[in-house]
Amino acid sequence: MDAPRFQLHRYEQLAEQLTREIQAGRYSPGEKIPGTRVLAETHGVSINTVLQAQKLLENQGMIEAVQRSGFFVKWRGEDAAQLVKNPAKATLKPILVKRQRLALDLIQATGSKTMVQLGAALPHESYFPGQELQRIAARISRADDTGFMRYEVPPGLPSLCESLALRMLSYGCEVSAADILVTNGCHEALIIALKCVAEPGDVVLLESPTYYGLLQVIDTLGLRAVEIPCHPESGMDLDKVEDACQQWDVKACIVVSNFSNPLGSCPDNNQKQTLLSLLNSFDVPLVEDDIYGDLAFDGHRPTPYKHFDTTGEVLYCSSFSKSVSPGLRVGWLSPGRYTEKAAYLKFTQNIASATLNQRVLDEYLRNGGMDKHVRKIRRRYAANIGQCIDLIKTTFPPGTRTSQPRGGFVLWVQLPGEFDTTELYQKALEHKISIAPGYLFSSDQRFKHHFRINCALPWESMLSPALHTLGRLLD
Repeated sequence: MDAPRFQLHRYEQLAEQLTREIQAGRYSPGEKIPGTRVLAETHGVSINTVLQAQKLLENQGMIEAVQRSGFFVKWRGEDAAQLVKNPAKATLKPILVKRQRLALDLIQATGSKTMVQLGAALPHESYFPGQELQRIAARISRADDTGFMRYEVPPGLPSLCESLALRMLSYGCEVSAADILVTNGCHEALIIALKCVAEPGDVVLLESPTYYGLLQVIDTLGLRAVEIPCHPESGMDLDKVEDACQQWDVKACIVVSNFSNPLGSCPDNNQKQTLLSLLNSFDVPLVEDDIYGDLAFDGHRPTPYKHFDTTGEVLYCSSFSKSVSPGLRVGWLSPGRYTEKAAYLKFTQNIASATLNQRVLDEYLRNGGMDKHVRKIRRRYAANIGQCIDLIKTTFPPGTRTSQPRGGFVLWVQLPGEFDTTELYQKALEHKISIAPGYLFSSDQRFKHHFRINCALPWESMLSPALHTLGRLLD
């Protein structure tokens, strides 16, 4: 006699249906599934039924809850491995970074008015509060016709240092104005931070893939890089970090801590504390680049590593280049126990940062304009990322994968194995589109099937037409 068949509860049926849709690729790893009310309306069930189904899927490890954001398809090990996979060149060893001329070409191309800038991680000018900054600059110029002409020697404009310290306190970092050094953008902050802790020939740890600007800094400073594989959500592989620290005399670990470039990874607090404790056990300083931290789509700013720093070994770097204005070139460094050395390096490097720019940004922060502006651009970036992912699904070759970032504005794309993104880069240029091919994001050019796109551009006039063009070039 056949075993009796039991009728599944409605929530179990819904959970099975959603599981099939996830396994079929309708919802990608890291992608948000429809909200509770939408699922209830779509499937003709009660809210309670959906809640029970969500709980079942969460217990089964299919989805995970994100505070105030809903449920997301959980990354599985094989999914994460595929998005950054290149086993042929995944050896862990320190190497000198070679110069990458294409990185400079990409930056120089940002000055072109005819090029669609998918390649550089630079928001379109319409995403910045240009008019408000101009009004502040004009008012300062009229009110003080000489004050902004003098040097604001390190650490920088005192009132701006106070504003930045208050901002960091809102992130959960207990720093004072005396802990702040104003720099010419985050890039200079990173250079000074690395000079504080490392010398030419020293070994440093980098994320892989990593922001190509960091590779240029490593190249310029003559450092050797060990690239640590990264998970698209949780960041650095901690086992690999430990292996590297045991094998070599590591002088620093560099991370883009929140919504990393290019993967968009954002470790949770437990993972951050674990990495920091691991580095502390080997006396390895952490250089933290938190330039995207304010751009969380759900408005809940992730905690910086600096929050967990108890030894002064976290050198925190950031700027307003991705949120307020890249042209102001105002960034900052909170160098922990290296404060005196960092200030000296800043002075010897270029004496001081532009006084007028510091005054403009200080007033902008104090009048509350920053927070209002960031709330607006978060929504726009989130919408653009979602639309880009949807369009790539329908216009790019089958088997194309994308990251699923929850903040920032860059998207990491992996094409099927037969496509080389260096060739796509050249073809795209002929159509006045720049992309950032994957080999830029590693010292050994391991990501040849990948590329990164900037999604902080107007959708109708730039992003959508450019992605349709790329889809045709890959056809």
